[in-house]
Amino acid sequence: MTWKIAADSSCDIRGGIESLPGLSFDIVPLKIRVGIEEFTDDCQLDLAAMKKALAGFDGPTSSACPSPDEWARAFEDADCSVAVTMTSALSGTFNSAVVGRRMALEKDPGKKILVLDTRSTGGQMVLVVKKVRELIAQGLSFEEVARQAVAYNRELHLLFTLSTFDNLVKNGRMNKLVGIVASKLGIRIVAEASPEGKIEVLYKIRGQSRALSTLVAEMKRRKPDLGKGEVVVSHCNNALGARYLQEEIEKAFPEARITIMETQGLTSYYAEETGILVAY
Repeated sequence: MTWKIAADSSCDIRGGIESLPGLSFDIVPLKIRVGIEEFTDDCQLDLAAMKKALAGFDGPTSSACPSPDEWARAFEDADCSVAVTMTSALSGTFNSAVVGRRMALEKDPGKKILVLDTRSTGGQMVLVVKKVRELIAQGLSFEEVARQAVAYNRELHLLFTLSTFDNLVKNGRMNKLVGIVASKLGIRIVAEASPEGKIEVLYKIRGQSRALSTLVAEMKRRKPDLGKGEVVVSHCNNALGARYLQEEIEKAFPEARITIMETQGLTSYYAEETGILVAY
C-alpha cells in the first residue's frame, strides 16, 4: 500500500519530509498575484522577488487557491492520501481539495483519501504533516491514521504577532478598522486561529518583546502541560525575534522540542515583514 501526504503551500515545508518506504510528499501551491505578475508558491518561488514586487506595488494584490484538478493529480499516484489544508474559514483551498478528492475517486473508487481542514495555517500544518508521517510509519490502517490525525489537530493551537496588516485587510481576512488603527499607532497585534479557523485578535501591544512575551504567556495558559511537545516557530524576515521567542519558550517549557522555520510565499504574504507565528 502506497501513501501520499499532500499539503497546500501555506504549510511552510519546502525541503520535503523524512523519507519512508511507500510514502511521498507533495506541496500543492497557491498563487500570489501582484498586478499582472503571478508568483507560484512552490519550491522554485523567488521569495525575495515576490516581496520586492509587493513592496513596490500600490494596487490590489490577492492569493488564489489550487484548482481541484491540481489536488486530483496529487492523489493519483498513491493508494492512500492525506491532504492537509489551511483553514476553510479564510480560503477556498479546503473546498477545492474536497472536489479534487471526488474527481480522484470517480477515476479510481478504490483509493482512500482524507482531506483535513486544519482550521489554521503555517506551523500547525507542519505539525500535522509530521504527525501523519509518524502514524504511517507505525503501519496503521488508513482509517486509524485518519482518526488520530484529526484528533491530533484538534489539540493544536496557533498564535501569532504581526506589525503590518495590509494584505490581511485588503483580502478581507482582518477587520479593516482594526488593521488601520493598529498600523497607524505602530502597534503589534497578538492573535490566534480561533476554533472556527478565523483570526481572533487577543491583544494590541506596543513593542515586539512585550508581544512575544505575551505569546508565551498565552501558551502557558492554554497548554500548561506541553512537556516534550513539539513547537514550530515561523518568522517572516525576523530571525532575531524568532530566536528570542525560542529562548522564552525554553524557559517556560524546558523539555519542548522547538523548530524555527522561515515563512514561505503564502504565509509571508499574510504575515508580512517581521511577523511571527507559533504552533504547538
